[in-house]
Amino acid sequence: MPQTWTVSSPPAGHSLPASAVSMLLAAPHDAAPAARMLAFLNAVAPVAYLSLVEYTADTQPGTRHAVVPRLAEGHARRPNGRNVTAECFAIYRRQYYQRDEATRIGAHLHRVRAATASVTALHFGLRDIPLAAWRNEIYEREHLADRLSFLYAPLPGTAWAINLYRDDALGAFAPAELEKLLAVAPLLRQVHQNVLRAVPPAFGPVYASNQASSPVKRSLFAIQQIAPELSGRELAVCARIACGMSADGIAAELGVAPSTVVTLRKRAYTKLAARGVYGGRLQLARLAAAAG
Repeated sequence: MPQTWTVSSPPAGHSLPASAVSMLLAAPHDAAPAARMLAFLNAVAPVAYLSLVEYTADTQPGTRHAVVPRLAEGHARRPNGRNVTAECFAIYRRQYYQRDEATRIGAHLHRVRAATASVTALHFGLRDIPLAAWRNEIYEREHLADRLSFLYAPLPGTAWAINLYRDDALGAFAPAELEKLLAVAPLLRQVHQNVLRAVPPAFGPVYASNQASSPVKRSLFAIQQIAPELSGRELAVCARIACGMSADGIAAELGVAPSTVVTLRKRAYTKLAARGVYGGRLQLARLAAAAG
């Protein structure tokens, strides 16, 4: 059976390295804050991979839960090592997320539509995976040994999870390690809340080209610094997504068909994912905010 805890505040007397805390608190100004979270966590207990997942409303009829997960960021402990998070998430999202207890918790948080001061922690080990195919295709194939998830609603109407993975080299989380990680869960929630609040009003919805000029230019420059391999049209689309424009609005401004915008967006997101940055308006807006 999966283990769950509700964590509202760090235990009294809990201390952390000042350098690690300082690094974590800088996350709202970073283009990839989850990478800082992973580095911070490795000062607490070894973690091989981290994925930051948002639960959004599921518009498909007949699904088991009312939400669908979206990968916002995924990072590996070793910068030069293979990052399996995107590939594993694609399999999980396509076939298995509806059988995950984390999805049920995420759906509940999304349905409440209120920010939570606490974090729900879910320890989901190999024995807790209900489907052999899920275990084989993701955990055994990529040599993953354990998962600890922190689920919370940092802002009203949102639901997020920080998933921490151990590989076979590290083994499953020991009880003492779980205790240390649970102690920092409220701090991670607070930092992520600050990340979400750090997107400035200038990057809200903008539709007219004369209004969009300055924010779009800043967004384009910031995204280009992260992924210079994006084409000019891919950058133009991503910059406008960062400013809150819809596919139809982008199409009208660029003089192309909405289907072309969708194609360019897909290509750009694939290139960004290869750098550990996963597409979405919020993520692109934060890239722009970090550069501004």
